[in-house]
Amino acid sequence: MKVTLISPYLDVLALGIRGISSFLKANGVECELIFLPDHEALLAEKPHFEYRYPDSLMDDVVQACSGSDLVGVSVMSNYFDRSVQITSAIKKGLGVPVIWGGIHPTVIPEDCLNYCDIVCVGEGEYPTLNLVRAMERGMDYREIRGLWFKDNGKVIKNPLEPLILDLDSLPFQDFDYEDHYTIAGDRKHLVRMDYEVQKDLFVNGLRLGEGLCFYQTMTTRGCPHACSYCCNFAFRKLFPGQQILRHRSIENVMQELEQVKERMPYIELIAFSDDSLTAVSEASMRDFCEEYKRRIDMPFFALVSPPTLSEKKCEYLVDAGMHVVEMGIQSGSERTNRMYRRVIPSEQVYLAAKILNRHKDRIFPPVYDVILDNPYEEREDVLKTVRLLLRLPRPYIIQFFSLTFYPGTELWDRAREDGLIGDAIENVYRKYYHEFEKSFLNFLVLALHHRAPRPLIRFLSQSWLAAILDSRLLRPFWRLAYRTLVKLKHLLSRGRETYKPQLTS
Repeated sequence: MKVTLISPYLDVLALGIRGISSFLKANGVECELIFLPDHEALLAEKPHFEYRYPDSLMDDVVQACSGSDLVGVSVMSNYFDRSVQITSAIKKGLGVPVIWGGIHPTVIPEDCLNYCDIVCVGEGEYPTLNLVRAMERGMDYREIRGLWFKDNGKVIKNPLEPLILDLDSLPFQDFDYEDHYTIAGDRKHLVRMDYEVQKDLFVNGLRLGEGLCFYQTMTTRGCPHACSYCCNFAFRKLFPGQQILRHRSIENVMQELEQVKERMPYIELIAFSDDSLTAVSEASMRDFCEEYKRRIDMPFFALVSPPTLSEKKCEYLVDAGMHVVEMGIQSGSERTNRMYRRVIPSEQVYLAAKILNRHKDRIFPPVYDVILDNPYEEREDVLKTVRLLLRLPRPYIIQFFSLTFYPGTELWDRAREDGLIGDAIENVYRKYYHEFEKSFLNFLVLALHHRAPRPLIRFLSQSWLAAILDSRLLRPFWRLAYRTLVKLKHLLSRGRETYKPQLTS
């Protein structure tokens, strides 16, 4: 029995299929991986999500999958077009069953069955293995937990497989590149991975901080929060009463990273992509950081959240080597944060930023996430975000997200009821989430990112003046101002590395 798993994402990190591949191999299943990154889009100023692979590349993918009894595709909403193209090519060329897994099919499985044969809902290790075992034995697999099917137009919705509690029982990510494929340099064909190809993909791919080549991992599964715009909200609804946030042991994480240091000596930084690395006690944070410094001793990236960050935790992290840190702010408006189900007072955000700022001489400027273009916000909500950012100590970087109504989230349901989504493929799946509206209010946030004088922004953010400058009549001026800023940014950043923290899983 042979399985091939495919990642259509912009990089080759792909924690999901690497983890499932290792799990299958540990259970005696032959598994190959195909990575289809688009580095041109990755390194562009505006990566694009409406994209088709060349036909020659699809021919090579079909050829690489020949001999496979099952093909899996990892699907996130923004990679819908690519996933459909890959699936169509496999079904036409080989006729083997294609299973979709990942967050998109987990939250909207019935729609996905219009394109693939099987959908995995939830975590994929055991449903995929059980599917393989049933196929090997020639058994009916339509009642396997965690899998949905369509049979003669009828959707078969099986119960979910429980969440995996013992994360240490899972093998580390699959980096056995001998049975991996990726896109060749001409972007028209596949090549088989070897050490040099894999090294080139990491060294010349996504980078963090001051241009550091990194390895991505997670010490947890799940998130301590349930924000209304995020897939974790949908995940909690799917698994009520179950333990959502689960932790690997410190020893397990250290063993993985020791292997990385030995097998991938070109890695310069470890990226912990946990939703909040600080969602542990201070004692656990201390123990983790002590072991990391003693055994790994490399710079690392961490995502933190204001409610879970303390002075002690930050000291432990920085002393252990935290070089890049990202923290979600999203909004400075209490009304908006209630809408987002983020009961995080602005004062708590301010105090967390002060904690990070005390270590400014030892870390890269903190990255603060802010959500723009919320149609449910009023002008004063955005101005409160601007005023919060004005309070935060510099230096910092603002990472902008244009609010996107992803399937399965609470805001998706509300936006559909209010008629704000329309064509989901065009307006959600293909939307570039960093491309925000060129408005006066967003200009204020962008100006803070570029360290505009604070007295000027404070003056411009007065409610009476903002009402004038945010008028429809002045919108063409702000679009021109944006274009000018972008050109200036290109001139100033030419030849320098930029921070591109978007990690996939």
